[in-house]
Amino acid sequence: MNNATPAFLALLLVLSLPAMTIVAAQPEGEINGGSEAVQLQVSSSQSTPIAVDNTTNRLGLSGEVRSEYTEYGPNLGMALASADDQLRVDHDQYTIVDSEFDDATAEEREAMIQAGYERLTQRMDELEQREREAAKAYAAGERSSTEFLQTLLRNHNQAAMLSESLEELDDRADRVPGYSLSASQTRADQKTLNYHRTSLRSTLAQLSERPTGDVRHDIVVSTSQTGYSVAIMTGDQYIVETSRFDNRDETGSERFKNGGAYDHIAELYPWASEFGSGPHFQDNSPGYYWVEMGHDHGRLDFYFDGRTGDVYREVQELSASSLPRTDVKTWSRDGINMTITETPANGPVKITMTDPETGDPAQATITADGVELGETGEDGSLWIVQPIGRYDITAETESGSVNATITDNF
Repeated sequence: MNNATPAFLALLLVLSLPAMTIVAAQPEGEINGGSEAVQLQVSSSQSTPIAVDNTTNRLGLSGEVRSEYTEYGPNLGMALASADDQLRVDHDQYTIVDSEFDDATAEEREAMIQAGYERLTQRMDELEQREREAAKAYAAGERSSTEFLQTLLRNHNQAAMLSESLEELDDRADRVPGYSLSASQTRADQKTLNYHRTSLRSTLAQLSERPTGDVRHDIVVSTSQTGYSVAIMTGDQYIVETSRFDNRDETGSERFKNGGAYDHIAELYPWASEFGSGPHFQDNSPGYYWVEMGHDHGRLDFYFDGRTGDVYREVQELSASSLPRTDVKTWSRDGINMTITETPANGPVKITMTDPETGDPAQATITADGVELGETGEDGSLWIVQPIGRYDITAETESGSVNATITDNF
């Protein structure tokens, strides 16, 4: 097997494939739910990002939303999915193409590349369709949250292989006299594949590949019939990825002309446009536009449709401690205070445990809807993600426990 073989294997896949409130603690026994607790919440039908003061806007879901904490780790079973994909690549290598390209004429090579490219675009469409079906099935209670995350990670892996295949096709096309793939189209294709390879999915993929029993629960999966959102905390970083399938229009007319799409960025995300850097902008019309922006609270990456003007993919990476506060409440019981600090648009929540007499930080184990999320640090605090809708928080300390119910968090 020579040095060109790995890249060629990739080609083969193508051809095959703040106010402060003191609140009395709730009595014991009021906490409901468990590790499989599910929140059903009717969310706004708003198609544009939800307007938020003093930080960047957020893309929300519409309709009835199923939202819950879930576990992730090696149990996602990605080793099996990846092995299946690789087996398919190997099979196609030995049965279809391996000996044909080098011996082909220029016309035959052109035909092979074109066929490969058409097959690749079909694979790309399959990724999108797979996510739509998985979100609907999960929202309807027909699929588990773990299975939904497996779908995202499978797409994450396959998008990497398809991206490599596209590069190989492009390189081979350049070696056929008088023939080439459209540079603007392949650039748009790569950007489309990128939205299956987000930072959130990379984080999940890394953990799923570790040969340990380290299973974590600090992730929330929310879906509706028209989209999904996955949120996770990694240290102080809050990462949320949201897709709205109903914000796409595959048949309408392009609505932006003469720089209108670029100007539309500030209409969608006015705060990020004012306080951010960039934006990095890619025009893939007719169809969609891609934008990446750094700003004072983190990073924003989104795609908006050229026909509806609406955002259909959004990834936010935010420093939790930099976000504005929207509400601060304190619950007291068993000689301990639990203070909950909320951030805008269902963003991360900070839980702080203190001794009410001395003000010193206290250690506690934090549970939400019956799911253990972690322990407070030396400063007595822990940042957590929150599901959409009502949920219950319990803090267990050496002296007792404190309970709270959070509602109307979006």
